Amino acid sequence: MGAWAGFPPRLRAHRRARYGVCVRNDAVSEGLLRGAAATLRPLVKRLLEAGVPFGRLEAGLRELFVEVAERELAIPGRPQTDSRLALLTGLNRKEVRRLRVGGTTRAAPTSFSRNQAAALISRWMADRRATDRAGKPRPIPYQADRGPSFVKLARATTVDLPPRAMLDELLRTGAAELRQGNLVALRETAYVPTRGQPEKLAMLAEDPAEFIETMLGNIFDEEAEALLQRKVFYDNLGAAGAARVRREMRREGERFLRRVDRLLAKHDRDRNPHAAGGDRRYAGMGVYYFEAPRTPEKRRTVHRIRTPRRSTKEHRS
Repeated sequence: MGAWAGFPPRLRAHRRARYGVCVRNDAVSEGLLRGAAATLRPLVKRLLEAGVPFGRLEAGLRELFVEVAERELAIPGRPQTDSRLALLTGLNRKEVRRLRVGGTTRAAPTSFSRNQAAALISRWMADRRATDRAGKPRPIPYQADRGPSFVKLARATTVDLPPRAMLDELLRTGAAELRQGNLVALRETAYVPTRGQPEKLAMLAEDPAEFIETMLGNIFDEEAEALLQRKVFYDNLGAAGAARVRREMRREGERFLRRVDRLLAKHDRDRNPHAAGGDRRYAGMGVYYFEAPRTPEKRRTVHRIRTPRRSTKEHRS
């Protein structure tokens, strides 16, 4: 039963009007819960392998529920009370008050984030003076009065961190290297740390949330234009063939994303002062490859030879 199923109709209407609660039917609620459970399954497996008990996840989810309700479900012109947050989250008012007083608002990151690193590399790749005729990044001086330099790229990316700290982070994660003559060279044209679990775990906090938001938008924002959400897969690849597919997919994906990067840069007002105006938006595109062992379904015994079936499926919105 839904959270409102036990309330009489009049009381439900009163609560909706007073607290601004959006009530969905049970089928939608159950569908969201199943989706959340399926999304968490690989994370739960890793949490268990890392020795993280359920209680720590539950505590984090309590904070997250209160934070999201307070920040994103506010009614304009009306205060967010403990009572309303308790109603939205299902937590009692005492627990909501404890979490709010304890400060669930997370401080802004002070380190060089993945998004900042990606933005710096994108600026590097878009600067014709810092790339060769093939569009590959040239080594550039750390600092220079004329021409491109790492310091100029870093300061154009963010003013919150000193360029040297940003360079040290890129060197530490293996995304760049320092050569003779104080030249900085990119090892990759995209920010994918070659070592260091903290940097890769930071990606876990960014990419899945964006992808899931796209899927939810396609489900619930019926009047909005559908966002790209497509998947192509085959279910009978041999392990030897999959190894080749992984390499080819990586090359194709990186080639595609370089074209996307140039397109986005053309419309980004930081890079192109003549780009179209309007409210500020955050937009991008990601490509991912997935692979896992496939357990064949049990088939009935037959007395004739069958050609192995090949199947392909495509999902899109």
